[in-house]
Amino acid sequence: MNRRFCHVSMLLATGLGLTSFANAQPVTEQIDRFELNYSTMRLRFYGEATVDFAQKGFEGAEKIATEDGLVYALAALAKVRAQKGLSEEASAALATELTKTAYVFNTTYFTDGRVRVELDSSLPKAMDPGVKEFLGEDPAAQPSEGSAVVVQITGLKTPFLQTEIRSTDGELLYSPKDIAKSAYKKQMTGRWFFKNSGELKSYVGAKPVEIDAVAEGDKTLIVTKESWTKLKTEHPRLLEEAKLAFVIPGPARGQRSSN
Repeated sequence: MNRRFCHVSMLLATGLGLTSFANAQPVTEQIDRFELNYSTMRLRFYGEATVDFAQKGFEGAEKIATEDGLVYALAALAKVRAQKGLSEEASAALATELTKTAYVFNTTYFTDGRVRVELDSSLPKAMDPGVKEFLGEDPAAQPSEGSAVVVQITGLKTPFLQTEIRSTDGELLYSPKDIAKSAYKKQMTGRWFFKNSGELKSYVGAKPVEIDAVAEGDKTLIVTKESWTKLKTEHPRLLEEAKLAFVIPGPARGQRSSN
């Protein structure tokens, strides 16, 4: 776990005292304290507290800020799920699971007595849409030479949380029913990346297979049936693993990647 100490002047200049990594460009969405990272499939949030370090010590301060973050997640997850069009019924159970699996990955101390603890957990778990039908428990098809499927998307600037792929005549070609349950629980139907980003290059590996798609509505990608049939025949394992990289245009120069 990283600990950082921020001078007052740095605090005033940055607002948060967090380091900006210019070379990192994941596809993220900020909703209040939650950061949804569609490139890593992680969910991050934070807790904050103002304490007397001399009295509580660093570990005591971190504990109080961590509790603040966990309490926040328990109360706020339902609102975030509703904003993403997901059922609120399962939110309480999912929020409880979220707080059990979240871990502290960074702590920042401020000279005004504040401490901020950043926590990390699973995006698919927190945003589980309640899918029940999968292809099987684990991928069963034989591996191919392809390292990942790169879906080049036109007509879209922000990611879908739930994604389905259809043919030009409306036939459903790809959904959770075509994915192994173990894979879906890690990355849903695939991950999202900005074009030419370092994250994309790292994820797709040495032999990516490309296919073009056009966005339609709030969760559908349209491809030709011929191109998808060829992909399914030659690289079935990649589809069962949801080893898909959905690629959208990068943000404009100087623009933040958060939606």
